[in-house]
Amino acid sequence: MESGGGLAALFLACCGLMARASPVSVPGCTLEPVRNDQRVKVFYTTSRVTSGCVGRGPTDPNLEIHVLNLRYRDPVKPREIKFNVNVTAAKEKRKTVFVVNSNAFSVLDVNAEDHHLAFLTTKHILFIKGPNKENTTDLPLSSEELLNWAKAYYGGVTSFTELEDSQKIQFQVGREPNSFEECIPESNFNAEQYLEAEFASDNTKSCLGSTEHPGREAHIMWLQQNPPDSGTQAVDLNIKVTCSDGNPANELSTLLVLKSHEKMLWNIDQTPVLVKFLVSGKYSLKKVASNLINGIALPDSKDGLIQEALGKDFAFIASYTEIPSAKSITLELVRVCAGKKTEVTTPPQRKVPELTNMVKELIRLCHPWRCIDNSIEIAVPKSHLQASPSPITEITLRDPTCRATDNMTHFVLKSIVDHCSTQLEGGIHAKNQLVLTLPLLPDKVTVPFECDLPEKLFLHLYQTPDFRSASTTTVEVNKVTYVQVSFQIAEENHPLPLQDCFLQIPGQTSPQMLIHSGIPTSYSVEILNSPSIKTRHFSFIYKAEEQWSTLPATLVCQVHLETQLHGHRSYEGSTEVTLKNPTFPSHSLRIGTVLGITFGAFLIGVMLTAALWYIYSHTRLTVKMQPVSANPPASESSSTNHSIGSTQSTPCSTGSMA
Repeated sequence: MESGGGLAALFLACCGLMARASPVSVPGCTLEPVRNDQRVKVFYTTSRVTSGCVGRGPTDPNLEIHVLNLRYRDPVKPREIKFNVNVTAAKEKRKTVFVVNSNAFSVLDVNAEDHHLAFLTTKHILFIKGPNKENTTDLPLSSEELLNWAKAYYGGVTSFTELEDSQKIQFQVGREPNSFEECIPESNFNAEQYLEAEFASDNTKSCLGSTEHPGREAHIMWLQQNPPDSGTQAVDLNIKVTCSDGNPANELSTLLVLKSHEKMLWNIDQTPVLVKFLVSGKYSLKKVASNLINGIALPDSKDGLIQEALGKDFAFIASYTEIPSAKSITLELVRVCAGKKTEVTTPPQRKVPELTNMVKELIRLCHPWRCIDNSIEIAVPKSHLQASPSPITEITLRDPTCRATDNMTHFVLKSIVDHCSTQLEGGIHAKNQLVLTLPLLPDKVTVPFECDLPEKLFLHLYQTPDFRSASTTTVEVNKVTYVQVSFQIAEENHPLPLQDCFLQIPGQTSPQMLIHSGIPTSYSVEILNSPSIKTRHFSFIYKAEEQWSTLPATLVCQVHLETQLHGHRSYEGSTEVTLKNPTFPSHSLRIGTVLGITFGAFLIGVMLTAALWYIYSHTRLTVKMQPVSANPPASESSSTNHSIGSTQSTPCSTGSMA
């Protein structure tokens, strides 16, 4: 958390809400800016960004282009940015591309669950964590040039956002465009429809540097966003109190002064025990009751708010924070704990079974496991675990090395069935267990689970007949390609015949059959011995009829199964492949181009021949029209006379002179 201190200064400056002033003095306390090493921090999430816009999107309707320009006050300092992406279920198949620029050395930690994203980033500046496709290029630094570049490259953008000193980003993709206009950036833009970001306030002041603590402290927050035209706004407030040495925190009398417009509703979740409230607008205490409590009118100035705290006998201003806009606010307080340090103890033995059973029931109710393709996915929502009196700090499978990751809202984990000690029964029935760690329990909590994998065919290509090398997606012309067809089907002892396999090539009206009705269609296809009844091996040699470098294609295999229990069933598996012709380099000319060049050369030759013949014939005509002397000089030989006679012949008779 300390690395995030002071990250929002430029954001507040751009919003026109940051006003640095000289330290404010109150009796016994001098307000000064909070430093990273002091014991109070304020974090807030908001959709208000430095600048942004939404547009009608790129020319391709199945493509989303989101442009982000991440700016930081300290570009030399490395940082890690949490980037969570939610996908609208109806638009999961739409491809999403993020064009991300940053002026600082940054690591983007991406969590998008199943949705694979594409990132285009600046070279040597931004690295992407997660299973996402990443390309790098030279991107413009300024927001205006970056947006114009993206518009020109993709034919438009879905959204543009400039963020100042953000440390966490929550992004929503897959929504229908609600704009038919060009994306034109606006300052202090509300990106609520697609983005929410977390910032660490550097506009917090306190007198925590004071050597004397009166045991009563006030925390003042001024949320300065404008009121809505109608209705109310809500903000969630959470105060976390921790102890620096691990002991229970001292209970201090605390005053919360929460200033906002009158239409603001403060939803207060976690607070210290001994707390008083001065709130403008209305507020609710989630842990106590859901009833709304009417607030009071508070002054519209810093000095006025401080005087309100002084009037309630709270002269120690532990924090004063001005926040431009927020959906949620977290105030973190670290207090020095008095008394002898004690170790965390487990609850009485009679309560351990009760807590264990409660945790097991919570996990079973949310049913966080599912089987997809050939893997198991776990997603335990933290919101379902709030009823537990003890937090869950770690979740693994039966194999402790298969550990779930915490993405702030869920514990998530994905494993293929061959790993993590998963048991597979009946071909598709997978069994494993969740192992949960709770600090208040001496032993781990184990929750067994099981799920069924879908019945499916999987195709894998290899370049060697042992089927042990790394799988490939390339089919080379005139070389043997080895194919393994795996059947993930419930029947264990029933033979599964390979019915049809073919290559579907774009532009060809009919597929190229490799196997038809279980029989190879040519001598270049061979069905090989398979190690089990649920695996089939065959090889083929693809011969090109045209000259090309690479072509996309799809390899498809089909199986028809007839059983007494389930009757007739058909399965189809496919995989995308690339047909490659190494004898025809990618820079060579295609047959159409060669024919065009040949025909052009032919025309040029005909025209050149005609021109030469024209010059030749006219030159001969000029010579013929010259007068010939009747009495040639005596010195001329007979060979000369023969030459003269030859010049008098016509073009059609030059070879038959009498």
